[in-house]
Amino acid sequence: MKFSMRLNMFLRSFFLQTGWNFMKFQNLGLTFVMMPFLKQLYKDDQDALPSVLQRYLENFNTQPVMASFCFGALAKQEEAVARAESLTKFKEKVTEWASIKKSLSITTASIGDRLFWGTLKPLTLLMALFIWLMLGVNFFEIDLPQNTPLLYAFCAGGAAFFAFNAVALFVKWQGLKISYNADENSCFGLTRFDWNKTIYNAKRIGIVLAVGMILFGIYHYLKDFEEVDVHFVTRAVIVLFFVMISFVTRKLRIPNMYLYLAAVVVFNLVCYL
Repeated sequence: MKFSMRLNMFLRSFFLQTGWNFMKFQNLGLTFVMMPFLKQLYKDDQDALPSVLQRYLENFNTQPVMASFCFGALAKQEEAVARAESLTKFKEKVTEWASIKKSLSITTASIGDRLFWGTLKPLTLLMALFIWLMLGVNFFEIDLPQNTPLLYAFCAGGAAFFAFNAVALFVKWQGLKISYNADENSCFGLTRFDWNKTIYNAKRIGIVLAVGMILFGIYHYLKDFEEVDVHFVTRAVIVLFFVMISFVTRKLRIPNMYLYLAAVVVFNLVCYL
């Protein structure tokens, strides 16, 4: 795939969600992204293009950033379909194409939801909050100081925005490139990255930042009190206890629902007493 074609598909991928619908989800966006490649591939066989587009207009749904791995893999497999020398071979390649489309969309959706929505977005939000604290914007106060520059808010928000999108754009561009050049044995390039380790490490960083935020809030709340507020300290300790115990229950494969129910019961008892 030439650089110009990859760039064209990369730019079109930002409109993947534009035609989202409840019947076939991202099928219109997928067709829009793949259209330049398909037109070039079937430029000598224009009569085949309608039936090809029909395949792309079937159900498709995955995480928008990780979808680039699907684009590259489908493009590579489509070349194999176009080169089929017999009807039997053609049907075999189309079946493989459909299998790749389905399995890869599920895999990339699972990775993308955990990495981008479940990990990276909360992490960049915490990063923005810490930037505000470092700039002197103490959002633990009910009324913010009147002389707080508005630029501080844009600095923190901008940093979070660029941090998230730097990762997203890198994965989107590299995913399209790698998946086209890789094969099925490497799951079209997905195995080149240790996704689980990346998600694990990012979550641990997020936990450290969240605990630091909680401790700072506790300090800010208690520093002006002459006497310790027993009720506040008790509730704070309970929160930290359930956060820590959640790691134990996860290791023991105990459903979190039981932990949530226990937390609700304990909090109701503490508040009642």
